[in-house]
Amino acid sequence: MPEKSVRDMTKWERMHHSLAAHIFHSVNFVAFMFGLISLLMGVSLYAFALIGQYVAEGFNLSKTAARFSERMLDLDPVISEVHRIYSSLTDEQLAEVGTEAYHERFEHVTAEGSYISLMKMLSEFQESSDQNDFYLAFYDRAACRLVYVADPDISEATGCPVGYWEAADEGEPEKFLDWDGQGRLYHISREERYGWICTTGYPVCHDMDGSVIAFFMADVTLREVWSGTWSFLWKYTLALIIAGVLMALLSTRHMQKRIVTPINRIAEAAASYVRDKRKGTEVHGHFEQLQITTGDELENLALTMADMEQDLVDYETYTTRITAEKERLSTELALAARIQTDMLPGVDPAFPGRSDFDIYAVMTPAKEVGGDFYDFFLIDEDHLGLVMADVSGKGIPAALYMMGCKILLKIEAMSGKSPAEVLATANTRICDANQEEMFVTVWFGVLDLKSGRLTAANAGHEYPVLQKPGGRFELIKDKHSFVVGGLPGVKYKEYELQLEPGGKLFLYTDGLPEATDRNEQLFGTDQMLKALSPAEDASPREVLETVADAVEDYVDGAPQADDLTMLCLEYRGPEAGKDRDDPMKEITLDATIDNVAAVTAFADEVLEAAGCPMKIMMQIDVVIDEIFSNISMYSYAPGTGQATFGIAVGGEPKTATLRFSDSGKPFDPLSREDPDVHLSLEEREAGGLGVFMAKKMMDEMSYEYKDGRNILTARKILL
Repeated sequence: MPEKSVRDMTKWERMHHSLAAHIFHSVNFVAFMFGLISLLMGVSLYAFALIGQYVAEGFNLSKTAARFSERMLDLDPVISEVHRIYSSLTDEQLAEVGTEAYHERFEHVTAEGSYISLMKMLSEFQESSDQNDFYLAFYDRAACRLVYVADPDISEATGCPVGYWEAADEGEPEKFLDWDGQGRLYHISREERYGWICTTGYPVCHDMDGSVIAFFMADVTLREVWSGTWSFLWKYTLALIIAGVLMALLSTRHMQKRIVTPINRIAEAAASYVRDKRKGTEVHGHFEQLQITTGDELENLALTMADMEQDLVDYETYTTRITAEKERLSTELALAARIQTDMLPGVDPAFPGRSDFDIYAVMTPAKEVGGDFYDFFLIDEDHLGLVMADVSGKGIPAALYMMGCKILLKIEAMSGKSPAEVLATANTRICDANQEEMFVTVWFGVLDLKSGRLTAANAGHEYPVLQKPGGRFELIKDKHSFVVGGLPGVKYKEYELQLEPGGKLFLYTDGLPEATDRNEQLFGTDQMLKALSPAEDASPREVLETVADAVEDYVDGAPQADDLTMLCLEYRGPEAGKDRDDPMKEITLDATIDNVAAVTAFADEVLEAAGCPMKIMMQIDVVIDEIFSNISMYSYAPGTGQATFGIAVGGEPKTATLRFSDSGKPFDPLSREDPDVHLSLEEREAGGLGVFMAKKMMDEMSYEYKDGRNILTARKILL
């Protein structure tokens, strides 16, 4: 994994991607957004204020003109005459507006003195104001038209002579004619001739029912408003830009001191901490020495980092101690597993000197060590003891309980008691010292190797499976008694089964039928019997391998919840035990130091069955250890290979014959001159002492190189 480290930023990166740069950009952005919003609000307020000013001026002008005319002028005849003429025109005549023929109908009105005085007043009022136009007019509500009575504007492009009409905006007549006198009366519209204009008005002259007849009206175009607004806009924008830049610079400088610098110091302390950890330097207090006193979250962060550094130091110390403890426990668990495995019969063939039966068993613990156990042993030359048991619980407690139960059961069985008596005695002894209230299910049987009669007792264990010669495996629903260690004073029941030559007995613990797949579906006894079917003609070892493969395929990698133990016995009968042709029993293993124990166990089974004295058996074990170790270290060096060990017992007097063979480089260990054991260690040559001891312990030893193999033979009389 590549080592990660903090790199220095370039000048360009500091300008654009440092924390200070980000703060500057952020403040600028905030200032810009604030200025933009302020600008929009300011411009809008300014425009509304300017429009309001024009509205107020036009309205006041119209109101003043109306009150002046009420005192100084008589407008009713002029207005009435224009209204009369307009109302008398047909739609076709009204459509002629703007033509000379149309305006000739109103010419006599302009000659009257009151009209001339009205025009003069309108001109004077308009000149004294900022309004673009000031005139007298009335609305035709039904046709939504504005009809001019008097307009001092004499321009042909913009002037509106007496009687001239133009279409009004929808709702404009109602707004003016229905005015309630509250507020200022105005209307903003877009005219084709003038563009956007603001029209204000004040009513003048009322008819008999009080309805408004006409209005003094003032128009002002909004070009002045836009002009004033734009002038305000660029000045305000310039001021905002200057203020925003100054605010960003000042804010950045302040935040550089209050935020960026403390953060950089914390980052530097973190980088220094990482460097020291990678170098293995034991330096502490990287964050504690910062002394950041900002009084805010950054100070809290520095204090938190200092606490974290101290916690990490404490955690590393704790982790180192825990790791060492775990390694110790792991070593002890591995040792416990090896001890447990060594206590169970594990050599194949289990009884090399016997051909009247074949037996094989395996135990796979759910944890490093388990509570299941099996055992098989010769009680005498004609009786074989069989045990299959399952201790309640898992792990080391169950393994310890299992060891005690196994030893106790074997001791009681070797005393010649029946299966029921063995279980009853074991139950009494276990209950007397069972403070943890654990128990064990046990199936225990004794097989008469001459007759094939099996006497068994079941203390709450799984049903055994029996196969008759050439038949199928069938479940034997035997009599169950209470578990061992559960209740004192229990009496156990016995039953008998007859095994015929070629028949098999299959024993197991509940870990087999209760094996579960990924969907937590049980393997079950039916599936177990189905898995046994293909192995009806197989050897005991092949039977267990077939069932184990079926379970592995079924669970499909799901975690194992319970120990799984199986045992298979094939009974061949007493006639099969007469081995006249080839008394030598052999085992072939990898030539490694680790397999010395397996070879020794293999030989001990044969010697024990032959009634070899313990003293001679120990001497033979020493010879096996020495010779097989020499083959492992020197025969194939620097490579590896296999070695075959054979043992036979027979003759008169009864003699044990050992044979070691390998295909390594030729070497005769007996050709070396015996060491002089009377010399001191300094004077004696190194090597040769182990072979010398083996020669002294055995009665005869010989070596030959034949067919590419080293063959060493040793004999010992069993007296």
